[in-house]
Amino acid sequence: MKYCSECLMPDTKPYVQFDRDGVCSACLAHRQKNVYLDGIDWEERENLFNEIVLDAKSKNAPFYDVLVPVSGGKDSITQVHYLLKYDLRILAVNVDYGIKTEIGRHNLSLIPEMGANLIIYRPEQQLHKRLIRIGLEEYGDPDLLSHTMLHGYPLHCALQFNIPLVVLGENSAFEYSGESKTAQGYSMTREWFSKYAANQGRDASFVSRHYDIPISRLRLYDFPDEIEQSKTKTVFLSYFYHWDSEKHLDIARQYGFKTLDAPGEGTYRNYVGIDEKINRIHQYLKVLKFGYGRATDHACEDIRNGRLTREEAKILVKEHDLKNLSDYFIDDFIHYVGYEKDTFLAILEKFRNHNTWKKGEDNQWYIPNHLGQA
Repeated sequence: MKYCSECLMPDTKPYVQFDRDGVCSACLAHRQKNVYLDGIDWEERENLFNEIVLDAKSKNAPFYDVLVPVSGGKDSITQVHYLLKYDLRILAVNVDYGIKTEIGRHNLSLIPEMGANLIIYRPEQQLHKRLIRIGLEEYGDPDLLSHTMLHGYPLHCALQFNIPLVVLGENSAFEYSGESKTAQGYSMTREWFSKYAANQGRDASFVSRHYDIPISRLRLYDFPDEIEQSKTKTVFLSYFYHWDSEKHLDIARQYGFKTLDAPGEGTYRNYVGIDEKINRIHQYLKVLKFGYGRATDHACEDIRNGRLTREEAKILVKEHDLKNLSDYFIDDFIHYVGYEKDTFLAILEKFRNHNTWKKGEDNQWYIPNHLGQA
């Protein structure tokens, strides 16, 4: 494995490219983004957001003025926070697609205490568990359609309730160097959804065609195309306010947001991915397939933002990135989906990349010279 000369991203990351100096495309995009951010008039954008919100409020919609998709994480609490000053009727929508943690339930409960109405949607479980199994067994991604539902279902709600405005979180197309058309806009479109919500285009239509599931049963996992011609406007909050994880953590803590007492499994942060358990399975599969995990993602972000030196980051990544999946996550997942433990572990092993991982004399898997050339 080769690593970026500025951050610690390996060349096994899908679609990553390196320039002649060994700098990865994400770091190059970050430089460009900083130049772009320096040229943004944030006051002008905040004024535009004010106009959009006040216009939505003037519609006198029958039930709610604005909808916010929420997980209970620091970012979604911040989204609600920015709307409170407008005296709006806020509908927060949570998609409960997996296995919530105790701390996740607590943090989600803060949303109605802040002043928003909260709907928690739990999909029909026989179908949903089948979709999780398809994603895991066929593509090494248990969140294959859960992720599209997280983005799609709130939009369906907005249409059904005739809500004029949906305030989304960050535009990942901009954050992770998407092509300019989707990266620099502030609305969600079918094009954005297909590229950034769906895993390589494997959306509801794809699953319907390949697994003989009527599309009518998968509508809520999909983007509602009618929203682009409707009176409902969707906006990414990150277009109007500079997106900063640490700032959002400070805001969320003002409302009683709880973090873990120690770093989460697979990373050194104690406040990310703490609300739900299946995402840890998703992240561990990334480790097996590509030889890096959540700690690398977080370390690269912190290097680019000047919070860690590269050497400091290497220490943290070596400590946390390749940790095995613990029974804390395995036991609940196999009970929920319906696997025997040996069957589940065999499925995971099917996705281990033998070009990256080697088995030692002690019969344990390892990555040769992990970060040794970084």
